[in-house]
This record gives sequence, C-alpha cells and structure tokens, in this order.
Amino acid sequence: MAKDGVSVERHFSAPRDLVWALLSDTNRYDRAMGLGASHYTWRTIDGRWLLTGEATQGPVAMTWTEEPYEWIEGRMLKSRRLFLSGPAKDGGVRVEVEDEGDGCRARVTAYGEAKSLVLRLLDPLVRAHLRRQMERYLDAIAEILETGAKSLAAGDTEQPVARRAQALLGVADNELAMGGTTAPDAGELRRRAERLESTPADPKVIEALVNMLSDRPDEEVSQMRPFELARQWGYDRRRVLQAFLHGTQAGLVDLNWQINCPVCRVSAQVVDSLGEVGRDVHCDACNISYGVDFGANVEAVFRCNHAIRDVQPAVFCAASPVFRPHVITQLRVEAGQTREHEVELDDGRLLLRTLGRHQRAELQDPQAPARLDVRITDDAVRITAEGRSTDGTTQLRVHNEQSESAYLSLERSGWASEAVLGSVVASQPDFVDLFATEAPAAGLDLSIGTITLLFSDLTGSTALYEELGDARAFAVVQEHFRLMTTIVARHEGAVIKTMGDAVMASFSTPQKAVAAAIEAIHETEASRGDLDIGVKLGIHEGPCLAVRANDRLDFFGTTVNLAARLQGQAGGGELVLMRDLAEQKEVAALLGDAPRRAAVAHLKGIAEDRELVAIDLHP
Repeated sequence: MAKDGVSVERHFSAPRDLVWALLSDTNRYDRAMGLGASHYTWRTIDGRWLLTGEATQGPVAMTWTEEPYEWIEGRMLKSRRLFLSGPAKDGGVRVEVEDEGDGCRARVTAYGEAKSLVLRLLDPLVRAHLRRQMERYLDAIAEILETGAKSLAAGDTEQPVARRAQALLGVADNELAMGGTTAPDAGELRRRAERLESTPADPKVIEALVNMLSDRPDEEVSQMRPFELARQWGYDRRRVLQAFLHGTQAGLVDLNWQINCPVCRVSAQVVDSLGEVGRDVHCDACNISYGVDFGANVEAVFRCNHAIRDVQPAVFCAASPVFRPHVITQLRVEAGQTREHEVELDDGRLLLRTLGRHQRAELQDPQAPARLDVRITDDAVRITAEGRSTDGTTQLRVHNEQSESAYLSLERSGWASEAVLGSVVASQPDFVDLFATEAPAAGLDLSIGTITLLFSDLTGSTALYEELGDARAFAVVQEHFRLMTTIVARHEGAVIKTMGDAVMASFSTPQKAVAAAIEAIHETEASRGDLDIGVKLGIHEGPCLAVRANDRLDFFGTTVNLAARLQGQAGGGELVLMRDLAEQKEVAALLGDAPRRAAVAHLKGIAEDRELVAIDLHP
C-alpha cells in the first residue's frame, strides 16, 4: 500500500465525540480488518523499552513494535506500527472527525508501506480489498449509531466519551463490529441460572445477567464489570454486584482480580484469587514496580464460566484509547518543537505526565482554562493555565525543551472509573459471607489505602444475662447481631466479624458508616429499650491491612485499633469519632445538632493523645 494510504469518508448524524470514540477503537477496528488476536510483550530494542506485538492475518505471521498512539479526544487519532517481520515496513490508521451540518464528517485512513517489490506491484488489489473492508466497518458503525441514538447510556455526559461508546456497543448487534458469539451450553446455563434464582439476588438483575451470558458477543462476557453494567441496565450498582457474587457461587461466572497500575491506570496483572496477589506488582508499560493497594488498585472482574461458554479475553490492539478512557489527549512532540491544538475538557482537574520519564504536573480547578501552556523540560512538566473556558474548548500549547522526542498524556484526574475495587468488595456483605476463604496468601498483608471501620458493642448485656438467664439473653444478643447485619447492609457495609457482644463492620465511606450508626442506636432502643440495653459505637477512617486470619479475610492495623478504642470511649447511645472526621462536611450534616462532648484522650496502644467527639444519638 502506498504511503498516502486508503481513505474512506462518511457523514454521521451523530455527535462528533461519540463517532470519534467508536472509530478510534483500534482494538475493534483491527479485529474487523481481519487481524488475529495479538500477543504483547515489553522488551529492550536498541536501548529503548518498547511494546512489541505479534499476530497473524490469514496465513501471514508478523511482529512489530507499537509506538504510543496519538489522539485528541473527539477530533483525531494516529496509530503507528513498525514491523520487525512480515510483509510490511510500517502501517497504521488515522481518524479525523469534524462537525458538519446535523452531525459530523469522519475520515478514516489506513496507511502503510510494503517491503518487497512484488507486494508493491499488488498494491492496487490490496487497496481495493482494504477499502471494501473499511466501508463495511463504517457501515457497521453507522448502524450502531442509528439504532442506539436514543440510548440513555450514549447521552450520559457524566462519563468519558469512550465509556459512553462502550455502553452504546453493549446494546448493539453487529457481528463485524462486535465480534463473534460462541453458542452457550443452554442446558448448563439454565441449570445454573436456577441455582442463582434461589439466592437473594434481584430477579430482574438475574434475568439481565443470564440474557447477557446467553446472547452477547464473546468480548463482552470475557471480562464483565458489574458497575458499568449496572449503569447500562439501569439497576442499582450494589444489587448488580450482589448478583455477580452469587452468580459465582452458582457457577455462572468466575471472579478474577485485576491489578491496575496507579500511574497509567491500566491492568498490569490478572489473577484468579487474592492468594495469588503479591505485595508488589510490575507494570511493564510504565516499567515500574509498586506496592499493591487492595482498596485502590485491585479490581474485581468477572468472566463467563467456561462450562457455559469457553471464552478468553482477547486483545487486538493494546495501545487503543478504549483502554484509557481517562486520557483526553496524547501527543508526540519532537525535540525543540511546539504543538498547538484545541481540546475539549470536562473541567480543569487535570494530570499531565510524560510517558517513560514519569514527569508530572497537576491542575486542580473545577473549571477548564481558556489556555493551557505546557513546557516539557529535562526534569519536569511545567504548566501555566490562563483564563476560564466559556465555550468548552481550551487552547493547548506544548513545547518540548528536551533533546529527544517526548509523549505527553493529558488525563482526567477528577474522574474515577466504575471499578469494583477492593475497598468496595470488602464492604459488600455477600462477598464477606460467600467468599470467606478469599483472602491474601498466608503471611501476606495487602495494604488498603483508605477504608472506614465501625465497631459496636452492647451496653447492659452483663445485667441482661443475670436477669434473663443465659439462654434468653443469648437469644437477645443474637437478635441484635441480626439487626446490626441488616442495618450495616442497608448502608452498603459488611459485617467482618463478631466478638462477644461486639460487631466489626467495614464501609467504603465515613458517611455510610455514620448513617448506619445512627440507625443502629435508634433501632436498638426502639426494639429493646424495655430491657435497658443499648449500643455504643466508634468509627474511624484510614489505611489498614487486609490479612488472612483463620482462613478468612480480616483487617489489621492502626485504623482497626483506633476504631475499637473509640468505641471503648463511648457510652450507651453514643458514637465517638476523631474530631476532624466529625467535622467533615458530609458527616457533620448527618449528625446535625445532636448533643456532643469533646475530649482529649489517651487511647491504649496509641502513642499520642487524640481529640475526640462523643455524639449523643439517643432518639
């Protein structure tokens, strides 16, 4: 194929950014063009750390190095591969999209250069075949846009456009764009679905999950993210996660753990159990090792069980923007050169970093700037933001002062993917109940960057045993445990364990824990106030360690100790918090004007005195 390549243009009656997101999905494009699934490795070539791939196209095997792709979200993309073996010297695709009338005009260009004279003589035939394939693919994209134009997911502007495009694809039905669908074992699917129907999972969510496992393309059921599907289906996130967890026990899906790099935010490793997660993981893309934070880096993902459909995750293009929805713009800037572009920003909370050298700078402004100047020096990324954007666009100017080319990545720092992270799973009661043995390997502690822990204890229980006798008092305590479990779950937490009359529970946020504490005090006094018993609680937020204790998931560390000690400082009907937590805006709003007392206390096992607040929550 000649260097100028083969171009196909098309008008789409759809938003420019959504069309760009679909056409820049090079992972999907490569599959549609007939390229086989690729195997990627990172290695040093001529002193450079490079991503190398290998795949087949028909009977032809090829290997290549894959440069980081360039793109401006909603406007352009350029990919490039330099081939080490196979018939081509290099090749890639360019996507350009601009507004036109009621929609936009897109131009897709496939370019490359053959190695041999014979292949160059066949160039007209190659170009004609490629054009037909590209036109068929654009027809498929047009069909998806037309049928999904009114989809709520496609119009959800809270999510990056790459995620909105994926949601649109989740309701599409076009084999060229979506890939093949392996036929399920209908009998096994039905039998295992009946198991799931006997669980507490929502019947509507079960139906959606079973339909997905039955009908959706292989790529969609090989790596499922419950919270993304909850948005697509329009169901509560926790109910969808609950169905997936019970679906694992029913044999419909398998639970895997994906360890995401904190720098590039892309998967560095996938394992089958927490026991396989180590303290450190190496990200080949960033060429760094990092400590694993179970709460922030470890994500629960699900795959269709092989007995129903034997599917495996397949990658056709690892450099695709679809795997990096947080990246708004990625540009290559030659040494000493300047590039200027217009970009569209959701807001001004941005992370700018160079690939390879890990230089970075941040901008934390809710409003996007009118102009953003970036200088890449040998030791830093330096930014200057000017004005406020009034039309949704920002003028970006990037100057590279280094003596070699550099790649700049402009990323959303204010957006978090809808991932089921360890901190969320650890606060899901179904996970704690169903996966009691799913814990780190013996002797290994996994760090959790931030989690909220609640400790509660009954007051008056000793007298209760003397007054009612052991059997009746024990029944009352067990009823209290059931009440606490219900309340904790209602506020999206999980009971980790009980100890005597005490309960330890985990939550993903302090406000959920505080809301549960308020309800626990009110419900206990309403139901058992006649027995002169109550509940006292302590809550603390902070880092801790996920450990294996008696073959179960448990937590350990200063945050656990503090939460337990705070509960010990409480009286009946009181919640005790650290002063700074009590003053957090969301927590203070929940506590309202409830009576409180402040104190400075020395907590056992804690070196420094702490400022505490005890809130009287009697109804």
